[in-house]
Amino acid sequence: MLKQINIDQQDALVFLPGVKLFIKLDNHIIGDIAERMSMHRYEAGEKLIGKDEAGEFMLIIKQGKVKVSLEDRDVKLGRGDVLGEIALLSGTPSKADVIAQTDAEALALHRDDFQILMEQHTELATVMTDLMKSRMFGANGINRLGKYRILSQLGEGGMSVVYNAKDTVLGREVAIKMLKYEIASRADFKKRFKQEAVTIAKLTHPNILHVIETIDDYSTSFIVMEKLDGYDLKYYLQEQGVFSGKQTCDIISQLAQALEYAGNRHNGGIIHRDIKPANIVLDYQGNVKLMDFGIATTSEQCNKNFEGTILYTAPEVLQKKTFDYRIDIYALAVTAYAMLTGKTPFRAPSMLGIMQKTINEEAKDIRTLVPDVPEGLAEFINRALIKDPDQRISDWSEIQSLLASGKGYKVDLLANTEMDMAVVLKFKTAGIDTGLLLKELHQVLKLHHASYDMEVVERDSEELDFTL
Repeated sequence: MLKQINIDQQDALVFLPGVKLFIKLDNHIIGDIAERMSMHRYEAGEKLIGKDEAGEFMLIIKQGKVKVSLEDRDVKLGRGDVLGEIALLSGTPSKADVIAQTDAEALALHRDDFQILMEQHTELATVMTDLMKSRMFGANGINRLGKYRILSQLGEGGMSVVYNAKDTVLGREVAIKMLKYEIASRADFKKRFKQEAVTIAKLTHPNILHVIETIDDYSTSFIVMEKLDGYDLKYYLQEQGVFSGKQTCDIISQLAQALEYAGNRHNGGIIHRDIKPANIVLDYQGNVKLMDFGIATTSEQCNKNFEGTILYTAPEVLQKKTFDYRIDIYALAVTAYAMLTGKTPFRAPSMLGIMQKTINEEAKDIRTLVPDVPEGLAEFINRALIKDPDQRISDWSEIQSLLASGKGYKVDLLANTEMDMAVVLKFKTAGIDTGLLLKELHQVLKLHHASYDMEVVERDSEELDFTL
C-alpha cells in the first residue's frame, strides 16, 4: 500500500546529485529541489503510475525495482532512474503502467513545484532543454508533436532548438522551432517568441520564411515553419569564403524586396531590426529567405531601446535616437559588406569599442577593399552606411536600380497603361542569365497579382524586349 513518509533532507542531498538528470546542478539548486519533494513508499505489485493517469508527478526511484509495461515490451528500472519527467512537462496522461516489482521508495516532485523551480533556476531549465533534446526523436523518443513526426535535429541557437519533422497529414517535411526552457520560463522572452510567429504569419512573400502554425506543449512553445534546403549566409562565409559582387547583388536584391514588402504600411510597417548573415538562408536554387523576426517592431511601436546584433546595428540605435526602417537598410549594407570582404566595417575588442567606431568613424569605401565590386553595389553600400539616416539612401526603387545594374541589367518602364505595359531590360554586359531575369520578373508580377502574357524577343546581346 502506498505510503507518504517524511523525507530525510540530508539523505536526499546525498542521493540526488548522483541522479543523471541532476548531475550538472549545483548543490544549492539540488537543496531547493529536495525541499519541494515528498517521499513515497510502495509495496511489491503496487502501481506507482497508472496508464492514462495525468502527469502530475515526476518520480525518482530511491530503492527497489519497478517495471514499465509498454505495449511492445517491459522496461525495468531501479535506483536513480526517473519516471514521468516528460509527462510532467506536457501534462499528458501516462502511456504505461509502472508497477513495483519489489518494495520500493521514490522521491516525488509535483508539477506545480517543478514549474516554480524552473522559473527560479535557469540551470534546471537548461537541464530540461537537454532532456527534451535527447527525447524528441529516436528509439525511445517522443517522436511526435501533434500531427508532426520528429525526424532529427537540424540546429540550435541561443533561444531555440530546430527539428526536422514530417506532416503526417499532408506528407511534407517542415521545420519545428522549440523554445528552450531557460527562455520559456521568462514571460518576456516567451512573448517575443510567439510575437515572431504572429509577425511572420502575416507576411506572404517568396523571400520571407513561411510560418505554418504555433503549438504550446511540453511546457514550452513551438513554431512550425517551412523547411529550407540550404544554409545561412554565415555558414557559407565560414565554409566557402566571400561572395562575388554579382552573387551579392542578387542576394541583397532579394532581401531588399522582402524588407520593402514587410515595411509596407499595409503589412504593418514591420522593421526587422536584426538583419545579418545568420538570419538569411540561401537555398540550393539560389533563393533567399529572411527569417528570425523575434525582435521585429512596427513603425508605430518602435522605441529607443537597443536590441539586435551590435556589428549590424545602425548608429542612431546605439545613440538611443528614434529610428525607422532605415536601420534595416543600414544592416543590409553591413551584410553586403561582410559578404564581399568576410568582415563587418567596424571591429574592436569590446562592444564599447564597436559602438564608438560605429557612431564616430566612417566606413572604408568598399572599393578600396574589393576593387572589382560592381559600381551600383558599391554605391548602395557606401550610401547606406552613412551615419545620418536623413542622408542615407532610403528609396527602395533606387536601391533596386543600383543592385540591378550590379547584376548586369537595368529595368526601365517604357509605358504603363491599364491594358498593357512594355518593359525593356538593358544589358550592361553579355552573358547574363536570361532565365534568371525571367524568373525575377515573373516573381515581381506575381507578387503584385498581375495578369499578363509575356513575349520575349531577343534583338542582340545587349538588349531584350519583354512585352506584357
